[in-house]
Amino acid sequence: MSEIGKFCCFTCPDYNQDIKRIDAACPDCGRQYDFPLVSSPTEIGNFDVVQSLGRGFYAATFIAKPRTGLNRALRVLKVSPAAMYTKFGKDFSAEAERHAAVADGADHVVAVDDIFDAVIDFAGLSLPCHVAVLQFADGDTLSKYLSGARPLTAAEAAQIACDLFRMKEEFENKLVNHNDLHASNIIVESLPPGRRRADAIEPAIRAVAIDLGSAAGDRRSGDGYTGDLHWIGRHINAMADRLLARGDAAPDLDKRIGLKLHGIAQGLAAATVHQRTPSAADVIAEIREQYHRTAEAWRPWRNQTILRTFAESYNAQTLNAWYVPQLIVDPDGAWLKKVSSPGPLVMTGMRGCGKTMLLHSLQFHARAAVLPKEEDVDALTRVTEDGYVGLFVSAQRLIPVDPRADRPSTEELFARLLVAYAAQAARAMAHLRDLESDALALDAGASLLHAVSESLAPRPSLSQPATVEQLERCLSDLLIKVSRSDSGLRLATNPNTAFPLLAEAIRRATPIWNNSQILFLLDDVSTRYLDPDRIEDLLSALLFQHAHCAFKLTSEAQTIFLSLKSPGQVHPAAAGRDFTTFDLGAEVQTRLKDRSGKMFVTRILDARAQLFPGHPGQSSADVLGDTDLESIARTIAETQTRSRERKRLYHGLRALAGVCVGDIGAVIQIYQEILTGSRNTLPVQPERQHEVFQDFCARHLYSLDRRGSDLKLVALQFAEASHQLLMESGRGKPTGRIRQYTSLYVRVTGGKVQEQMSRLRELVDAGVFVFTGGTARTKTHDSDPVQQFKLTFRKLYGLANFIGLSDRDRFELSGEDLERWLGEPQAGKEVLLRNLSTAGPEVDGEQPNADEDPRPFETAPRAVAAIPTQMDLLDGLQEPPAARPGTALCTIVPLAPSVREIGAAELAGITVDDMVTGLGFEDRTPESLRRTLEMTRPSRIIAIAYDNPGHGDEMRTMISDRGIVLEEVTYADFVQGAGPVPRGRTLVDVTGLAKPALFGAVRAGLWAPDELIVAYTGAKEYYPLEEELRVVLEAYSASDHHLLLTELRNVLTGESGPYQSVPLLVAETDGTRLRALSAFASPRHERLLHLAAAREYDAVQIITDAAETSRARVGGIAARVALEDTPGGIIESADASNLAELVAILARQHEGWFVHGGLDYEIGLTGNKMQATAAAIVSAALPVSQVWYVKPEAFDQPRFTKGVASTRYYSVERGRGPGNPS
Repeated sequence: MSEIGKFCCFTCPDYNQDIKRIDAACPDCGRQYDFPLVSSPTEIGNFDVVQSLGRGFYAATFIAKPRTGLNRALRVLKVSPAAMYTKFGKDFSAEAERHAAVADGADHVVAVDDIFDAVIDFAGLSLPCHVAVLQFADGDTLSKYLSGARPLTAAEAAQIACDLFRMKEEFENKLVNHNDLHASNIIVESLPPGRRRADAIEPAIRAVAIDLGSAAGDRRSGDGYTGDLHWIGRHINAMADRLLARGDAAPDLDKRIGLKLHGIAQGLAAATVHQRTPSAADVIAEIREQYHRTAEAWRPWRNQTILRTFAESYNAQTLNAWYVPQLIVDPDGAWLKKVSSPGPLVMTGMRGCGKTMLLHSLQFHARAAVLPKEEDVDALTRVTEDGYVGLFVSAQRLIPVDPRADRPSTEELFARLLVAYAAQAARAMAHLRDLESDALALDAGASLLHAVSESLAPRPSLSQPATVEQLERCLSDLLIKVSRSDSGLRLATNPNTAFPLLAEAIRRATPIWNNSQILFLLDDVSTRYLDPDRIEDLLSALLFQHAHCAFKLTSEAQTIFLSLKSPGQVHPAAAGRDFTTFDLGAEVQTRLKDRSGKMFVTRILDARAQLFPGHPGQSSADVLGDTDLESIARTIAETQTRSRERKRLYHGLRALAGVCVGDIGAVIQIYQEILTGSRNTLPVQPERQHEVFQDFCARHLYSLDRRGSDLKLVALQFAEASHQLLMESGRGKPTGRIRQYTSLYVRVTGGKVQEQMSRLRELVDAGVFVFTGGTARTKTHDSDPVQQFKLTFRKLYGLANFIGLSDRDRFELSGEDLERWLGEPQAGKEVLLRNLSTAGPEVDGEQPNADEDPRPFETAPRAVAAIPTQMDLLDGLQEPPAARPGTALCTIVPLAPSVREIGAAELAGITVDDMVTGLGFEDRTPESLRRTLEMTRPSRIIAIAYDNPGHGDEMRTMISDRGIVLEEVTYADFVQGAGPVPRGRTLVDVTGLAKPALFGAVRAGLWAPDELIVAYTGAKEYYPLEEELRVVLEAYSASDHHLLLTELRNVLTGESGPYQSVPLLVAETDGTRLRALSAFASPRHERLLHLAAAREYDAVQIITDAAETSRARVGGIAARVALEDTPGGIIESADASNLAELVAILARQHEGWFVHGGLDYEIGLTGNKMQATAAAIVSAALPVSQVWYVKPEAFDQPRFTKGVASTRYYSVERGRGPGNPS
């Protein structure tokens, strides 16, 4: 790409200040403006020219080497024709003196060593010239970076931006303005290791000015001149464009920093216009803060811990490790001591029992956290004495983002794990260095990279980092690469060789870790992410013994069904010999059942309360009050189903503890909802508490039902049997013991054993039952193996049937009764009632009159202001953060594309080059094409053909009759990017396009230089029909939302499940950021619910239809259900047919979450075609982390839409943004 700027001809100078291409010809002499560089001299005075460097308005610069003298280091020679200085009345000697004065003590201005005059030969043309000898700066001009001749990283762009402001500040300190600060007058110097800047974003570079020919005390701006601030704005904007030039393929960090820099450039433009000169120090501080917050989202461990909601990160996988020490409840530290002991370990327990939290507590970041009333030295002492370094990775890292991707080999999975742990080690190094600046060895980064590259095949080429931050970025980029299904990277050796090699490099990184054991913490190795065969392979390979490292894994208790092999892959692995087991679920359940259960739950809730500013200033015991479980059971037995007492049954701290069968996450969620709906009076009214318990039950039953199996029926049959026995035991017996059946003792003695085992695992996987009472046992009975299990019912599923909460009684099943119970869920109640345990009641530790006095609740001091983190920025992100006091510069976020509706008359006056349409099956598809072709005649039509021929023949005839070029492409080819690319002004008729094709066509049309036209024709009727929805809404208006949505399954929706989430972008991130989603609610609610359940999000926005229709009401109900497990989720209403409003909402949310909050921002195509079009427009103009299409199993063609309604047209233009300056 040719450089552009202001250039004066060397042979016939004039005052023309127009912008020119450097290879353009002078209109007077015909020589190109770059001829001094192209026809470079071989010598200048006593210097040999090494290479030409660049051109400014007055001068050309060359790298040269002196022939004589003791110091023959390279120099930069600035050459200007003497005639030019005579023409313009300039004094070269005075100019050189001014340059020397400005450079004196400056870091960003090249110093002048000498000046002389010489006649210089430019390939036969001799010119008398003035020459300034400048100190050599080893690097390329900034113009090379801006043109693409040199690669540009996000860190380099941010550092150059900082240096430009520092350079401007140095000019101002000497009371001069540069006045010609174009890109060829700036060299980006490459600094050798000994000169690198420790406090820089990118320590290895420095931007310096080399030509001060236009420097003066006055500021030249306007009348063809460009001021220094305006030049800086141009350069920053150009760097932003470079970072964003690759679109979806650009690295995530490049997108984020590109947007930040673009906002700064736009802010500078506004500052220049309004003559508000920002402070260099303030702008540099802002750039640095924005970069570090964006590039190091994993780092804010010094910020004071604050929970935005009580249940924030109740799923500990989304919890930063440095928060853990203040939230974990570990009785006497016994659990931490158990899991941190040397050697491999498998920690089991049901989902939500705290496995991830306990594993997090081993992580280096948790151990190194500076707690309240501590100093850095306290944390440093703790990690020094620990004797271990914990590095945490979730098994989510092992699964491909795209469910359609090829199943990775075990060696590829191990490669992902190895790189993930190396990246975590780099972050641990950064944390340690923050505690002690000189803690790391000089070769710590190089050793770590060497261990990684030696362990992978093919061996990756990794550049040596200058800082620990560069080390982390290098490994994070490698992690993204190795996680792609087409990376080809695999582990080059066995895990029991590769991981010890990595561990040794980590141990050598600092003397503090030299004698530590490296703990590779792997969370959630379960069927949630991996199939049973893959779990067996992972566990068998990773549970090796080594003196310097060990794997600590969490899984669910049902992994006991797996036949684990020892690391040699020959003999079965034995717990106690090859690895240690720790059943945290059983430990939690034991705590909950004995007398300390109430205290245990209180401590968990109060720990969170002290970090949640919105909590009442009292203990959770005071918030909930209390009643014993025996009284609750007796009230159930003695009252009628519809009595007032039945509406206030479940309440109090012991009820909350009793509902929990190890699922601490559910306890936290229930408590938050009780807090949310409570009034100021404490304890919270029993009616409100009971309402929350019942709603939670309905929610979980609905989730079971959505799985499409008989799981809900199994749960209800158990609950009905338990309730019946409770009622029978209490009828007319005011003093007798109330029967409370909440568990099941299973003995697999024969029959189809594998089928029984698979069914039991399904019930446990689904969370209907949990393993309790220790690990399942296998006994030998009359030479036949007998497998025995103790299962506890998730009492949450039984609250609607009014079951007791004490663990007193159990059912016992074996033989034919067990087979029937597993195979005939509709007979579950009958089978269970015939199989009551004859053993005495189990002891649950509850004593009705036992009043435990927990320690007094201490209100924590409220948090002081801290640097915003991703977590903090989830609050109030609808508004951009206010500028810091004293900062004059306002960053301007790129505007979203402008959308306006146009009429048929305006469309008729627009020349359309290409049109994209779909050969669909709906009635409206051919009519939309006919109406559009009556308004305009495109040069070419790209038609997408589906497997279903639909109205294809009719539409082809319509096109051919008008003599329009038709290019047809299959749907499969188009969505893979194999079809023709739209050219020029494009019209996309989205009416007959499936959403993936719609998404691709709209984005391609918007990338063209001209405006995009969107056409959309509505239908007269949509399935599910409005009347059918109205009937269901009226019939179930008094029921809970879950029951209503369940009934809606019987209403025809035009499609059927199961559903699959399909990613539409190739964009990938390193998985360390919080994740946010914008999605749409519609009557086809299963799409939204599937996406919300399939991926875990930290923040969710659901856009509902603002219309007053039954369709809109159902969508709103689905939105509320989808947000039930997302604290802080938001619902926003908009006209679902108003494309401009939908684009504005998504762009505003993108600004809040992606730009200001630093979150990964994803969009779900779970609504109608207008909403999908809005998502495509926003994702084409702004960086989006991912867009999801939720694909149904099949479409019901006769019941999709009917009839034809009106056609609307929209003009879409890209707004002011990267590559689109205003």
